[in-house]
Amino acid sequence: MIGIDIVDIKDPLLHLRTADHLRFIKAKGDQYPENIDPILLYWIVWSAKEAVFKSKRQLKSFDPKLITVIFSNDLHFSSKKLLGTVETTPSYVVATAAPPSMELMHQIWMNHQKASSQKIIRARIIAYFKPLNISFTLDENQLPLLCVNEEKEFPISLTHHGNYMAFCIEKHGILES
Repeated sequence: MIGIDIVDIKDPLLHLRTADHLRFIKAKGDQYPENIDPILLYWIVWSAKEAVFKSKRQLKSFDPKLITVIFSNDLHFSSKKLLGTVETTPSYVVATAAPPSMELMHQIWMNHQKASSQKIIRARIIAYFKPLNISFTLDENQLPLLCVNEEKEFPISLTHHGNYMAFCIEKHGILES
């Protein structure tokens, strides 16, 4: 399956993290990229682990110590049967994870509105895929599915934090219309 996570690293409510905080999320076998600012590294590892967690689409509590990630120095990572990528900007860190054979598409938006992020991101996705008839439903675990033209359903991963929101979905021909 697929997973995405975004962290607004300029969020004033975000707790300061240091290299020492990595011990709270480190799993046995983790391998981190080198020569990265320790504060940024914490959020790189956190977002990668959360993307892996979301890709499993299970109803469990997120425990980063149970998810092993092995990074290359170019911010690509693997975790069991998944591959992922982390992108960093001065404002956010975003990670995606999926099986190796799956091609993904994702989109990131700013969110300055005070309304529910869940409603806003769904509205943005509907607008993003126009003129397709897009709606949302839930799978057996109450996780989101994207419905296209009331006939096809695709697992979709949503994320929001601070001023950012994003989605990730497997690339399908029908979505590229």
